Amino acid sequence: MTDTAGVFPNEPTTVEPEREAPYEGELPGQAAQPETPDEQPQPGTDDQNETDPQTPDAPEASAAQQTAQALLDTMTDEEKIWQLFFVTPEAITNVNTATVAGETTKKALEQYPVGGIVYFAKNLEDREQTVALLENTQSYAKIPLFLGVDEEGGTVTRASRNPNLFSEPFKSPQKLNYIGGIEEILRDTDTRSRELRALGINVNFAPVCDVSTDPKDFIYDRTLGQDANMTADYVRLVVPAMTEGGTLPVLKHFPGYGNNADTHTGIAVDQRPMETFETADLLPFK
Repeated sequence: MTDTAGVFPNEPTTVEPEREAPYEGELPGQAAQPETPDEQPQPGTDDQNETDPQTPDAPEASAAQQTAQALLDTMTDEEKIWQLFFVTPEAITNVNTATVAGETTKKALEQYPVGGIVYFAKNLEDREQTVALLENTQSYAKIPLFLGVDEEGGTVTRASRNPNLFSEPFKSPQKLNYIGGIEEILRDTDTRSRELRALGINVNFAPVCDVSTDPKDFIYDRTLGQDANMTADYVRLVVPAMTEGGTLPVLKHFPGYGNNADTHTGIAVDQRPMETFETADLLPFK
């Protein structure tokens, strides 16, 4: 296992799971009512004009929220449903391998206004072709698209493995941690995010938040390779770094997946108690 002495704390701290406090207020429909009409506040009295301190005014919507709501109000129910889908370009165009975006893509997006499109190595040939593919695809969408790729670094590098796009594949979090700790990870994250954004990619399906410390685990090489606390620290720092660089992160895969069976080839059942997830596997996702 990678030695990270001096990079992350050597003694992981115990994180207590957050538990919701029991509700002590009144249930809906059971609010106390005045016993007689005489107890109702009279119009113009101070009681009517006072603000209830227990019911603060709703926060004012931000400009972004107002813009989003205005767009949502113009959408049909069918458009709202299609926005939930993140698909490959082949799924909506019915071509074998999508490397250009023309009339077929335009008609496909008119018929299937999906929320996002994910690209793989076969779709990305070189810089000029990739930029044109993504720019054209984005221009055909009524609602701006999420355009994503799996660029974790290490064994999963859909874009950077192509020498026509990048000088070399991005390294895995484990390798970067070994080279220079979290500082090296964050430097690489910034570079990766900005270079992907320059191609037109605005979503990166990373970071891997699964907790795995056993090299025998199938997903170990794709994780940080450290315990839950260190992995949580890594995720906490990497997520804003990705966003600042111009790509949105996707926390993956699932709590408990780090030391479980490969669900690409079968079904995984985890019998560990819930407390294990709250104090370990859930932390990086939280």
